[in-house]
Amino acid sequence: MMSTKLTCKEVRINMMGLLDNEISEEQKAALLGHIESCPSCQKMYNDFRTLKKDTQEMKFKKLPEIYWDDYWTQVYNRMERGFSWILISIGVMILLVYGGYEVTRDFFLDPQKPLLLKIGVGAFTAGIIVLFVSVLREKLMIRKIDKYRSVER
Repeated sequence: MMSTKLTCKEVRINMMGLLDNEISEEQKAALLGHIESCPSCQKMYNDFRTLKKDTQEMKFKKLPEIYWDDYWTQVYNRMERGFSWILISIGVMILLVYGGYEVTRDFFLDPQKPLLLKIGVGAFTAGIIVLFVSVLREKLMIRKIDKYRSVER
């Protein structure tokens, strides 16, 4: 791969390998020989060495405790609200199932009510439920991708 006479392009391709000590001694000697004789490659090599040294010495700035307190407060709020919505959903489902059972038992199983009335009430109720679920689903889907939700009139 390496010849004794390297081009600047070959040196620049392998310069990071030299900095990270990932090349053989023969390649290292050839690269350093070219870098010493080529001012533009020498400048680039020195810039990369400085960059590597600076990035290795970098440390993360420690956040003050007040930021962590705020972060955990937000996480707990989100968890609590999510859990609350789950409980509310379960409660609503139980109430709807029980209400449906009671309506079915009291209205639809009553032999005194005419069949046409039962069909009409059933179709009307089913239509309202389907329409409500459809609109709710559409609003929830649009809410995620609505580009203009933050625009005020």
